Amino acid sequence: MPRFAALNAPRATLSAAALAAMVMGHAAWAAPVVKPAAPATAASAPGAAAPEAPRVPEQSSLDGQLFYQLLIAEIQANGGDAGSAYQLYLDAARRHQSGQLYQRAVEIALRARAGEQALSAAKAWRQALPQSRDAAEFTSQILIVLGRPGELAAPLRALIQLTPTPQQPQVLANLPRSLARLSDRQVAAQVLDEATQPWRQPPLEMAEAWAASGEAWLMAKQLPKAMAATRKALALQPDLLTANLLAADMIGQQPDAEALVKQRMSRADAPPLLRLAYARRLASSQRYEEAATQLDELVKVQPEQTGHWILLAAVRLELRQTDAAEAALKQVLARTEPAAATPAQPAQSAPNSNAGNTGSTATVSGDLNLDKDREQAYLLLAQLDDLRGKRAEALRWLELADPRHEKMAVQSQRARLLAQQGKVADARALLRGLPESEPRDAITKAQAEVQLLRDLGQLPEAYKVLEQASARHPDDHELQYDLAMLAEKLKRFQDMERLLRRVIELAPDNPNAYNALGYSLADRKVQLDEARALVEKAAALKPADPFITDSLGWVAFRQGRLDDAVKLLREAYTARPDTEIGAHLGEVLWVQGRKDEALRVWRESQTRDRDNDTLKETLQRLGAAL
Repeated sequence: MPRFAALNAPRATLSAAALAAMVMGHAAWAAPVVKPAAPATAASAPGAAAPEAPRVPEQSSLDGQLFYQLLIAEIQANGGDAGSAYQLYLDAARRHQSGQLYQRAVEIALRARAGEQALSAAKAWRQALPQSRDAAEFTSQILIVLGRPGELAAPLRALIQLTPTPQQPQVLANLPRSLARLSDRQVAAQVLDEATQPWRQPPLEMAEAWAASGEAWLMAKQLPKAMAATRKALALQPDLLTANLLAADMIGQQPDAEALVKQRMSRADAPPLLRLAYARRLASSQRYEEAATQLDELVKVQPEQTGHWILLAAVRLELRQTDAAEAALKQVLARTEPAAATPAQPAQSAPNSNAGNTGSTATVSGDLNLDKDREQAYLLLAQLDDLRGKRAEALRWLELADPRHEKMAVQSQRARLLAQQGKVADARALLRGLPESEPRDAITKAQAEVQLLRDLGQLPEAYKVLEQASARHPDDHELQYDLAMLAEKLKRFQDMERLLRRVIELAPDNPNAYNALGYSLADRKVQLDEARALVEKAAALKPADPFITDSLGWVAFRQGRLDDAVKLLREAYTARPDTEIGAHLGEVLWVQGRKDEALRVWRESQTRDRDNDTLKETLQRLGAAL
């Protein structure tokens, strides 16, 4: 019999009894063993009910020929001959129209990593037993793994149809993540829409089907389609959480997304998960005051969730509200330590007076999530004391966060504090001495050292360190990109352009490289047509990104398209009120003669980052005084 080329199943040793039991387990029609009723005895009580007549066992469909066929198949499967076992099971399944035998044939092929044979058996199973939900599910899963989207819609549709109605919403909700294994996300979204089409129109129309479509199109970065599907889902079911979360994901990228979220948030039963997603989106857009308001409400509803307090503290730190940040972090320490720690006296684990109670405290229980939250709280407390000018206390918080001095995030912050005290050599030595558990760690260490030097204004030295790391890892596109950005800072524009073109060669789907090169050309007023093409390519790869939209607006400004420039820059600034975007928007308004509006935008931007180089250079060049 044919075998699967170069594929062997694991060997196992089984007794004849075990093999027989295995075979019987795969025979759907094998009747259960029925014990005969106990015979009546003279001791039976007078008047007792007559015993039931003995039940006659049903005749099993497992005849001798099939029994031995399956027995041989199992012996061959466990002996390494998966191909022969597969053929025996598939032949038996076809002759007896048995779903369990088809499934066993599929499983043997999958175990041998023979995808095409598994798919062939699953298709035969679906054809023989079209009402089998398992057949549809196996076929769908195998097609996804094999990357065969052209054949997926029909089995996926059958899978939904054959699922009991109460469970269909969950199946629909899981589809986008299942199809995310396909390499082409746009094709995956098209397959999902084709499969769910009956459930996106009357009479079967379901909000969950529209939400699944929206999620798939969002994964494919087709935001207008994702938004349209999300609106449909919310029109059918306004409180559907998945659809509301989709709308939150598109805030700042689609005009009406935030309005939909606010509509749901205005209700007393607004779900905490949606409030958290909304707060995160606001924080990532630098709308910190609004984010803090949402998080204040969230910790009232879920005060036990330490992650909420940590995010609130981080937002308060961005607002330089140190007392409020400290109050939030104390909540974290109160929930993750037996007693609150201080920089001078680290908290100790409470003695375990009850040896049988392993969950008496967060420390004793060893809860990894709480440990992580406590570490994050220490890091934020270090930042807080750094803002207050208490660098010695900040260093002690970092000691609590990483007493073994091996975590990159903690030690990078520690190195920065040392450098601020003038101990630059010690700071660099600390970073270079960190352990490397995997090859990528060497790159991460170099990047941390470069960031330290950049913060100190030592750009030529940072360039030297990064150049050495790039020479050791010439195909690492992240290093090449970082080096290009430093070259721009040093006005080494030819080097920057060469490096960015190398990044595009190494990572052709990296939108940042196209955007950076296009922006730089436009900013220097050279090759403006190419600049526009590069930034448009970046926008195609990452639609609605505010920084790329800013670059599109800057290119339009350099090309003299002032109205287009204002429209694009205003769109970018609304989505993300970043200081540099504000500097650009203000300059275009200034050139248009709308100086009062320009000054207003610049003042807003200055409150966010007074030391921003782009804003300061713009004001000085234009002679504008705030």
